[in-house]
Amino acid sequence: MAHTFSSQPDEAIALEGDIAVIAIENIFQLFDFAALTGKLEVSAPTNSGVFYFQNGALIHGLLQISPRRIGQILLESRLINSEQLQECLRLQEQQHPQTRFGQILIEKGYISADRLDETLLNQIKDSFFEALSWQEGWFRFYQSQKPDPEDIKLHARIDHLLLEGMVRIDGLHSQNL
Repeated sequence: MAHTFSSQPDEAIALEGDIAVIAIENIFQLFDFAALTGKLEVSAPTNSGVFYFQNGALIHGLLQISPRRIGQILLESRLINSEQLQECLRLQEQQHPQTRFGQILIEKGYISADRLDETLLNQIKDSFFEALSWQEGWFRFYQSQKPDPEDIKLHARIDHLLLEGMVRIDGLHSQNL
């Protein structure tokens, strides 16, 4: 099985292993219990992601293939309409390829910074919950690595996130009965 990681070859790996041997929720709990700070890269057969921790708390996370992109989440939440979404996507593609999509939405006045932050927070949580379902793959942890400061939208204890994830799964299970 191939696994890909984006880190530079000169970064020292502090911890690595197989998700089939050490379940990902146990990996997350280890970072919480040990109050670790750094970057966790995870790779499953169909996706990969990066999660950042500060003193054991999750502060950022994103999957390479997100189940829902930020524009889709905003559209589904009716915070923007499809015309606004398409306009901002065109602007980003044509004029501002380095500008973050959310920043374009704010500049156009389609959404407030607070609403965008709240939506980004939910996207990070969704990434975390998606990764919890992975039964196979690999992980690597790089100590002391941090995300860009503007990417930090969350400071959540792992035990709280795991409990929230169980509640979500239980709710989905109840709906399917």
